[in-house]
Amino acid sequence: MSASKPSRLLKAALAAAVLGSTVLTVTAGSASASVGTSIVSIASANLGNGATSLNSAGGYGYYNSANENWCADFAKWVWAQDGVNVTGLTAAAGSFPNYGSGMHQSPKVGDAAVFEFNGVDWASHVSIVTSVNPDGTVSTIGGNQGAGVVSAGVISSSGYYGSKHVSGYVSPVGGRDFTAQVNVQLDIVGADGAQYSQFGNYGAGAFNPGWTNVGGASITKITSVNVGGDLVHFYAVAGGRVFGQDHIPSQNRWTGWAEIPGGASSVKDIAASANGNNVILSIIGGDGVLYTQYGNYDQGHFDQSWTTRNGANLTSITSVTGNSNTIRIYAVGYGGRVYGEDFTLSSNSVGGWGEVPGGALGVKDIAASMTGNNVIISIAGADGVLYTQYANYDQGHFDANWTTRNGANLTNLTTVNGDSNTIHIYAIGAGGHVYGEDFTLSSNSVGGWGEIPGGAVGAKDITASNSN
Repeated sequence: MSASKPSRLLKAALAAAVLGSTVLTVTAGSASASVGTSIVSIASANLGNGATSLNSAGGYGYYNSANENWCADFAKWVWAQDGVNVTGLTAAAGSFPNYGSGMHQSPKVGDAAVFEFNGVDWASHVSIVTSVNPDGTVSTIGGNQGAGVVSAGVISSSGYYGSKHVSGYVSPVGGRDFTAQVNVQLDIVGADGAQYSQFGNYGAGAFNPGWTNVGGASITKITSVNVGGDLVHFYAVAGGRVFGQDHIPSQNRWTGWAEIPGGASSVKDIAASANGNNVILSIIGGDGVLYTQYGNYDQGHFDQSWTTRNGANLTSITSVTGNSNTIRIYAVGYGGRVYGEDFTLSSNSVGGWGEVPGGALGVKDIAASMTGNNVIISIAGADGVLYTQYANYDQGHFDANWTTRNGANLTNLTTVNGDSNTIHIYAIGAGGHVYGEDFTLSSNSVGGWGEIPGGAVGAKDITASNSN
């Protein structure tokens, strides 16, 4: 990455005050589809910022955050950015329990978590619920809040707030309904090396009847990332080189492929993660080493060269956006083992690779999706079966073992978030046919595989992205 990296990241990293993520243990309630997922995207885009930092909307701070304890300012600002009706909310955390239909005890993604409400008009803290996790906890992001963990309803924070009890949750009124975002654009590399596209309308419960030939030639690997709204960036490896193009789903308009600067050759695999409006590209070079590129869409250019990172004998790669300062990278390496490391944006550096627990061997492909601050990793094992791992970054550990799921003859995987309780998993199976199934977070279970309509045969690689 070059000096063209956007200044907003540096400002966020240098901020004195913090936005922290917390975890709350709850006794009931699972997340449901709502305006919540787009609210979480906004909150996450501002994670790490201080009271006067450049925010994701291009301004500074959050209402009057420079002059007061700003947890309520932040929560109200995040909701407002998503079009939520914030009438009646003030700079006081105690205004939230008296908003809308009031407090309840079943948290949903996008809700406000309220702490130590006095039953009238005062509360000690408020934050945004970012996920209801498979282990029974709830992750949150809040303004003027240090990171912490809530156990049995108590937040124990090393930051400003100390220990606080959660009183309940408040749901937003209005906003951008996530039901418009649970649809999926699915793309494959066909047997002829061209790109083919499908659209899964989960609102209507159906995929398109066939695959659309988008074009391209000699493609071997493909990845995609939705940077918000009606724009999906696609990146592909063709002839060992790296190319990119954009798709605007509402117009069904494609920009056409153009080579990414830097002259990469003999590339084995590619992954992409969004950082606001910009993109971190990760590739495995012909030498089995990790390289990265920064796509600065704010300024309209990529870096002019690929940055050499680390690793050896890497074969497959995936990445997810951890927070505003972190990209989490996972790869299949020597012997088909699975490794992970973090790319820290503020320092433009990667850590060392560490093997993911569970002793996976002979892995064929890997995919990952975020759930709040945590990650679901999916692999196609040596036996062609789906396995998953849960990376609990709130508590600082992975599961001890990989969980065996289902499937046979799987070769390539991709995953994408559906609603707040669902991850959609897609795979290439025997004969290059394409299949899909859902991973339900609240029950920690997968459904059965179903073939995607259109009769794709001989597919070589697959990617999925959210689409309007």
